[in-house]
Amino acid sequence: MSEESNALGLHPSTSNVSLPRSITLSTFTAARVKEIQAMRKSISQTFGTKMAFQKLPKHMRRRAMSHVVKRLPRRLREIHINQMKKSGVPPKSKRPSRRHRRRPLYLQADYVRRQIRVKWLNTHIWHAKRFHMVEKWGYKLPKQPCDKSFKACYRATVKHCLVQDLSYIRCIEIVGLYDSIIIPLRRIVDSNTGLTFEAKCVFNGKSFGELVMFQPSLDKEDIRKAIGKIQYLWNQTKTDKKALWLFIHPSYYKQAFDVLVGLFNVELLAKDTSDGLLTHYGSNEILIRELEHEIGKFRLTGSLATDVLMSALKPAAIEDCSEEFRSCINNFPIETLCQQNEVFQSMPTAGFLPPNKVLSVLVKDPRLNLPKKRTKASSIDYCEPLNDQVLYANLALSPLIDDNVRKFVTKNKVSNAELCEMRSQCLVPESEGSMENVSVIPIILLWRAGNSTTGPIGYSSGWDVIFPSCWSQSLFISFIMWGSRAGGLRESESIAFENSQPDILSPDTTAGEQEEAFQTQSLREKFFRLPPNKRTNFNKYAIASPLSFNWKMLLSDWSEAACNTFSVLRDRKLLKLLQEFLTSKRRNEVMPCLPSNCLIAVRVEPINKGICSKFAVICLPLENCSKSLLEPKCRDLFAHRRKTLRDEHKSLLKRLRRGRKRASKLGKPITKTDADMLCNYAMEMRKLWLPEPQTIKDSCTRPVMGFIKHGAFSFTSGNSRGLGYIAADALKALAGLTRRNRVLVRDTNSRVYRLAKLDIIVD
Repeated sequence: MSEESNALGLHPSTSNVSLPRSITLSTFTAARVKEIQAMRKSISQTFGTKMAFQKLPKHMRRRAMSHVVKRLPRRLREIHINQMKKSGVPPKSKRPSRRHRRRPLYLQADYVRRQIRVKWLNTHIWHAKRFHMVEKWGYKLPKQPCDKSFKACYRATVKHCLVQDLSYIRCIEIVGLYDSIIIPLRRIVDSNTGLTFEAKCVFNGKSFGELVMFQPSLDKEDIRKAIGKIQYLWNQTKTDKKALWLFIHPSYYKQAFDVLVGLFNVELLAKDTSDGLLTHYGSNEILIRELEHEIGKFRLTGSLATDVLMSALKPAAIEDCSEEFRSCINNFPIETLCQQNEVFQSMPTAGFLPPNKVLSVLVKDPRLNLPKKRTKASSIDYCEPLNDQVLYANLALSPLIDDNVRKFVTKNKVSNAELCEMRSQCLVPESEGSMENVSVIPIILLWRAGNSTTGPIGYSSGWDVIFPSCWSQSLFISFIMWGSRAGGLRESESIAFENSQPDILSPDTTAGEQEEAFQTQSLREKFFRLPPNKRTNFNKYAIASPLSFNWKMLLSDWSEAACNTFSVLRDRKLLKLLQEFLTSKRRNEVMPCLPSNCLIAVRVEPINKGICSKFAVICLPLENCSKSLLEPKCRDLFAHRRKTLRDEHKSLLKRLRRGRKRASKLGKPITKTDADMLCNYAMEMRKLWLPEPQTIKDSCTRPVMGFIKHGAFSFTSGNSRGLGYIAADALKALAGLTRRNRVLVRDTNSRVYRLAKLDIIVD
């Protein structure tokens, strides 16, 4: 037996044990309870480096289990969390749901936080979902729609209506006696550039005006520094005082506001700034207030702008208004307000209105007049125009000029939720008769006649709508639902280009200089992001200033004297005489005398073919030039220097790399590459690609007269067009030729000169 047990590998002590034929399961389990518990405990506890998810079979393991607890089975989740705590990794908290994060309270706080650095328009949320947004002048503004709608926006300005939010153009109110306001303002205007604040047609508030604001100057012979173009409107207050509203572009708003504060010698009034939004300056005679947060401004452009306006806005009868609102406007003549509503309601077309006409009206809540789906407003049937007595009545008097009315309208505006609740309580779903007196909005309408040469009404004609700022979203959606197409900054530039209007930021203003410097810096960065074989070598095209407008050097070359300051010629009479001189065929006609160091705004149109682009040069033509010329091929004088510098730099980098490898092998400290050396190399290469110009006039074979600031295809004229500036002394050289209105235009990436027609822009 012992030999058999040894052969089977059994222990001698167990060789004589006999196993029973059957066992009782309960008795066996009771005898082995402690052993089973010890086994289960050893299974539940981990020993060594294994994690909880590593104990799963391979087909159940997931890569995300290490950081996503929900991937683990429920029986292992608590073990995994305890292991993470022991290892020092904090457990990840569950991110709140999107519905929880987008609660109205949280959204409002988030919107306020995001407006600390840049301001938002009241229609920002609507635009941000549909437009490319850019940061300009301290605002987040819509640039262009996300869809390809450039031609569609142009068609809207011609055949229908384009709506734009211009609330970023800030408003300043000056309140005081007429003489106290007008006498200081004479120092910042020039009567030669157009109508001033004292014009009779705008004094009574029935029309609005536009002018160029200058720095105050006592000496009229000095070159006056322009600030920018502003729009102004006179308003009659309840007392004998007058209120002047100035609409100023945000790029030069701070500069203009500081000039006005110093001009009237006013001080900050702390008692008027309790709301924390408005800034009030005042003295014994003058009060200056900022109305940025109180009023908004929309622009409707197009032949059907009047139809969209009348479809979206319905006049409100005075007797249907609430008692609180009527008591708020009791100082305004009720007969005049009723007459304004009648004129607005019976206005079929705006073609009979005089230019720059101001019309006021009280309208109902536009949310009560929304169509069920987006509908294009159709043209209204023609009816007899209003007589002159009604047309020239006091239609400009508006309760909107009263700050108490603006506060009342803002405070008593019915929210969208309350409006929906009121609609749900109507017995008849479509009847809203009980809600007609919910809200009344005072608005001011400014009629723009547009370019009279393109038709009876004119291209870019339309309305500027001024209203309480709290109604921005409702009014904007109402205009959109009645068929208007929304536009942005690109559409504003396009409309100005089609009207041949010079840039609102003139090159002689501080804002214009900053804008040109910003564009130049952006284009330079874009140019040097390209690889060398994709960059345009402007040295071979003899273009001295391809990415910037060097106006001072251009004027210095033509006047042969240093030019530290310059200005844009804005004298309307002189500009008209220049245009007549250029188009005249009389040989003995004398050219008007021009001031030195000034630029002249011009329009250039190629005669045969060619496209005008930005930064293209306007050159002096040859006598009897009828064919296109070709600039001779130029040799790049900096090509060899760039190649040598690039090879030396590559050799240096290779040598430094070998030195770092050698130091790493020997265990020595590694010397980092000198950052200043790399920066100096980049600056040197940029100077060789775009060298500093020594001259502008004589940079190519034909003398350069000026630059094109905006060039593209014009849909109104059907050909290419360019808007730019030329030096005044260059125009004197052009006057000696037979055809005085012919110039040569050449793009920065071409050697071909195109013959073009030159016209003076009379703004």
